[in-house]
Amino acid sequence: MTSPARSARDSPGPGGKSPGPAGVLVVDDSVVYRTGVVRAVRACDGLDLLGEADNGETALRMIDELEPDLVILDLRMPVLDGIGVLQQLNAGETPPKCRVLVISATLDDGGEREALAAGADACVSKALSRGDICAAALRLVDR
Repeated sequence: MTSPARSARDSPGPGGKSPGPAGVLVVDDSVVYRTGVVRAVRACDGLDLLGEADNGETALRMIDELEPDLVILDLRMPVLDGIGVLQQLNAGETPPKCRVLVISATLDDGGEREALAAGADACVSKALSRGDICAAALRLVDR
């Protein structure tokens, strides 16, 4: 499921920030968890759901296509995990155009250090409420 790409939304205002809600891509292999985060994003003022993906390879294609402001990214997934996504996003000479909020059930086993070292902007536990995850997302996109 996808929505129109960011380029179809409002153009950035002064300072490079988009005046409207921040476009969000939700990436998680658990359909139940992803559905909960998607519902929370849809209900959150300041966030606009652009799409969802169930693995890292699909996420990279969608990031290129949709140009989200923020990616909410699961750390542990099949095909390509969150660390692999972060490494590919940060492999270029220019910084990625999107912020990345990593969500994981395994942050206490070194996952947070690993994700931040790979280029995540912030990490939160999947144990947080959906509202707290949306609040963390809003802080990253300064809305």
